[in-house]
Amino acid sequence: MFFRKKRNPFLTVGILTGAVLGLFLGNILFWIIIGGLISYLIEKKGFSHNKKIIDVKKPFTKIGFWITIVILILVLYFFRTWFHPFVIGLYTYPSIIFMIVFALFSAFAFMKKKDKLRYGLMAISLMFFMAFALNDVIVERYIVSDTDYYIINELPDSSQVRIVPLAVAERYAKDSLQKSRERLGDFDFVNMNNSLVWTTPRVPDGFILHFTQKVQGLMTVNAEKSSRQTKMISKEFKIGEDIGIADNIYWKLYKETYFMDVGEIYYIIEDEDILTIVPIIKYHFRFPVMIPYFDGVYVVDSAGKINKYLPDEIEYIDYLKNNRAYPEALARLYVESYQYHLGVFNAWFFHKDQIEIADVYGQKNRQPFLMPTNDGLKWIIAAEPYGESYGVFKVFVVDAVTGKIDMLEMDEDKTLTGPVRVVDYVRKRFPTIDWGEFTIIEPRPYVINTKLYWMLSITPADFAGISNTVFVDAETNDVISFETDDGVIEFVSKGTIAIEDEKEGLTTKDKEELIKDIEEKLEELKGLIEEE
Repeated sequence: MFFRKKRNPFLTVGILTGAVLGLFLGNILFWIIIGGLISYLIEKKGFSHNKKIIDVKKPFTKIGFWITIVILILVLYFFRTWFHPFVIGLYTYPSIIFMIVFALFSAFAFMKKKDKLRYGLMAISLMFFMAFALNDVIVERYIVSDTDYYIINELPDSSQVRIVPLAVAERYAKDSLQKSRERLGDFDFVNMNNSLVWTTPRVPDGFILHFTQKVQGLMTVNAEKSSRQTKMISKEFKIGEDIGIADNIYWKLYKETYFMDVGEIYYIIEDEDILTIVPIIKYHFRFPVMIPYFDGVYVVDSAGKINKYLPDEIEYIDYLKNNRAYPEALARLYVESYQYHLGVFNAWFFHKDQIEIADVYGQKNRQPFLMPTNDGLKWIIAAEPYGESYGVFKVFVVDAVTGKIDMLEMDEDKTLTGPVRVVDYVRKRFPTIDWGEFTIIEPRPYVINTKLYWMLSITPADFAGISNTVFVDAETNDVISFETDDGVIEFVSKGTIAIEDEKEGLTTKDKEELIKDIEEKLEELKGLIEEE
């Protein structure tokens, strides 16, 4: 037999390996069964060639076998980008590798009947399994220990207003696409020529087109106007998303640097060319985990030329320095890590000064929100206190280019409503709306006249437009509603809308209709008087 020991522990190792594969690929029970079955067949049947069992002491004597192995390795290396998700999963969770290695050593010690060594190695393997289970906790604790969170006294002033939320932008774009061979990819918010827009690539639609057609350009949605303003920008990409095989952007970039992850890919226009911007996330080892960090961006032009810019170079590139480069995923992770700034045991048991990112349930677009300010684009993340508390605890402002993290600590003696609960006050403000047909999305923070407001959009349930843009005063829960973009912009930039009128439930349109009714009544009275 291939393994000639009567006491064979490789069934255990096969089951363990199957469990690890299941953690990454899903359906853990299936992979446990597969791993156990393969190990069982190896133990019972061995490997054979021409009906002869291959002796483990004299393996692989045929040169053809070695040629096959070499060819297989070369093929796997050439198609290595296809296996990147699995490989990077192992790479970013090194405790799994340590766990399997020590389990194998323990298995060999079991075969040699060295019980003390076997149990010691198995205990080490179990320790690494625990490290795997606590991987995220360890990573976040390391991050918060090495990261500076700069205290600020107020949020940066807004330079522009992002009126159109993600879900509405997607609906606008998909409703206006008139290309039978294309579909829209992921949507991303950018500053393009000093205008706020949602961009999405026009990728091939269909299995055959996936291999035969290039990405043909972009579609953009104006984010500063609630009415649908979409635009087609045509430019063929030599390298793009959702195409195969060697023209796929991931194929090219993972050939450039294999052991990395990428953030959300987005697009901007520079000198009449469309540039694809790819944020880079790399990792460094700190026992027993891998810590993610920002390593710059790849910039790919429409002709397929790839350039890399390191973080300290980005600020000197005009089309990037007032835009975005720092990955959204890292912005959220580095803020989320703040929950461990007083230690793991505090986060688990005592909860002193502990945050939770305040995500509204059921939202298509969760925090962080990318907001335009006078200091450039910023990732804004609102955090509430740990537990059954929904107030505004801290607001984090992450620079969308450098990743620098500012933190606004709210006065704990103030009673400020957080983004999760403000939705209820919007519903209360509009009791006649059928909330089965309408929804409230994307609470975005704005400071107006030194007061914190949450800006939300009321949209139909199918996101076919914006019915109202509302602001909720975080201190009083008063709701101010606007039906026009001009009203929103004036309120954000100048804060000139009379809040007292809004407390009485009067929008600008309501007041205009009331004035019109009064004028009509006066005319009727005037007519009656003249008749008498």
